Amino acid sequence: MDKLFSKRWFIKLTSVVIAVMLFLMVNIENQRNQTGGGIPGITNGTRVLEDVPLNTYYDEENYIVTEAPETVQVTLRGPQNVLTLSQVTQGQQEVFIDLEGLEAGTHYERVQYRGYPDNLNISVTPITVRVTLEERQSMSFPVEVDFNNVEDLGSGLEAGTPQIDPESVEVSGGAGAADEVDRAVVNVDLTDRREDFTESANVVLYDEAGSELDITADPSVVDVTVPITSSGTEVPLRTEPPEQLNSGGSVSSVNFEPETVTVYGPAEALEDISFIDIDVDWAEISEDTVMEVDVPVPEGAERVEPQQADLEISVGEDEEAEGEESREFSGFPIEVEGMAEDFSVEFPTFSNGEIPLLMRGNPSTLEEVERSDVQASVDLSGLSSGTHSVPLEVSGPEGVTFPQDGINVTVVLSGGLPEEEMPPPEEEEEEAPEENNEEADPPDESGEQDESEDPEETEESEETGETGESDLPQEENPENDLQENNESVDSQENDPDDIEPSEENNAAENAGENEEEVNINNDSA
Repeated sequence: MDKLFSKRWFIKLTSVVIAVMLFLMVNIENQRNQTGGGIPGITNGTRVLEDVPLNTYYDEENYIVTEAPETVQVTLRGPQNVLTLSQVTQGQQEVFIDLEGLEAGTHYERVQYRGYPDNLNISVTPITVRVTLEERQSMSFPVEVDFNNVEDLGSGLEAGTPQIDPESVEVSGGAGAADEVDRAVVNVDLTDRREDFTESANVVLYDEAGSELDITADPSVVDVTVPITSSGTEVPLRTEPPEQLNSGGSVSSVNFEPETVTVYGPAEALEDISFIDIDVDWAEISEDTVMEVDVPVPEGAERVEPQQADLEISVGEDEEAEGEESREFSGFPIEVEGMAEDFSVEFPTFSNGEIPLLMRGNPSTLEEVERSDVQASVDLSGLSSGTHSVPLEVSGPEGVTFPQDGINVTVVLSGGLPEEEMPPPEEEEEEAPEENNEEADPPDESGEQDESEDPEETEESEETGETGESDLPQEENPENDLQENNESVDSQENDPDDIEPSEENNAAENAGENEEEVNINNDSA
C-alpha cells in the first residue's frame, strides 16, 4: 500500500476521484429542492412557467377579438444545462395563436410556440383555446372637457374655451360596442390655476347613464390647452354734456360705438360697476363731432375691452330763421311709455333721465310755453332687459320746433315680468264705462230735499207706493219740459242779436204755462 502512494500516477488518480466526489456533493445539495435535479448536462430537469402571455394574430383592420385567454402555462423538460440556457433566451420565446384568414365567429385554435431550444420538450396548458372574432365597427366622437374643482380657481378668474388636440377620437369594437358610447371626456383639474396651461389627459368613455365604459379610445391621450381669464361683465358708457357749450349751442345727442364694453376683474369689484363715465373736453366742442375716446379702467377692475370707443356728438344748430329765437328747459325729464311691468329704466347718457330741452320759435310764442306744454318721451314697448337705443319723441305747441326730436337715446332696462303675466289692458277699458255710468247717474238730491221739506207729501207717497215720477213718460214730465224750455231761453239770452221780440214773448208765455201745469199736477198729487 505504501508503494502505491509512492507512485505518481496513483496520487493523481486519487486526486481526481476526490474532486469528482466533492463536485457531486455540492451539486446534490444545490439541486435538492429542484425538480429533475441531476448533474448539469447529464441529468434531465423540469421548469414550469406560469402566466405566459398568449399573443393573438388576426386581421386587426377588419376584425376584433372579443373572447380569448390572455395567458397560458408552459412546462419545459430537458437537460439542466439547456434549461439554464432557456432562461438566457427567454426574450425570444413566444406563445401564440394564429387566426389569420379566419372569418368572424367562434373558433377553437391550438396554441403554438417558438423561440425555445430545440432539445427541450415543451407542453402548453391549455393546448387548445376558444377565441371569438367579430367584425370591427368604428365611430368618431368629439372630445369634451370637464373641469374639476372650479371653485378652487384663482379669485376673479375663469377658465376660457379649451383647445383639444386632437379634437376627436376613434372608438372601435365589436357589433354594438361602439353604440354604447355616449361621450368622450377628459377631466382637467383647475385647482390653483392662475395662467394658461397645457396638459395631457386620458380620454374616458361614458354611456348615456354616465357610467364609465371599459373601452379604449384611439388615441387614448389628448393634449388640452386651457386659457385662464378674468371674469367679466358688460357695462354701458356714458358722458354728461353741459347745458350750453361755449359756442352758445347745446348738445342734442351723444352716441357711443360700441355702446357697452366688457370689464374684467374680481367678482366683488364688478358688482359695484354699473357705468363707465367718459371725460370729454366740452370746451373744444362747437359742432357735430366724431372722436375716439379712451375707456378708463374702473377702480378695482383689471382691464376693459375694447379700450377705445367712438363718440358721436350732435350739436344743436346756432343759426336761427329770421325772427326766431331759442329757449331751453334745463333738466327736462324724459317720460317712459310702454315699459313692461316691474321693469326699471336708466339713461346712461343723461343724468337722472333729464335733458337740456332746446326749443325754437317766435319770441312771443316761446314766452308763453310752459314746461307742462311740452312732452319728451321714449317708447319701450316690446323691449326686454338690456341696453337699447330708442328715438326720443318731443311734442309741444304749434309754432315751436324741437331740434332734439327723433334723436337716439340709450336706455338700460332691468328686471321685469314675462309678457304673459302682464294684465291685459282691455280689463281696465271695460271697467271705465261702469265708473262713468256711476258718476253719470247720481241720486236726485233736489228731489230728496223737496220731499224732506214737505213731510205730508212724503207720507202720501209711502201710502200710494214708491212709484213717483218714474211711472210717467219722460216726455210728458212737466218739470223736464220746463227745464228744457228754460235752457233754451238761457241759450238764446247769450246771443240777444239772434232773438226776435216775438220769440222772447213766446218763450216767456210757454214758461208760464209750464209753471201752471206743474202747480196743478202737484195739487192733484
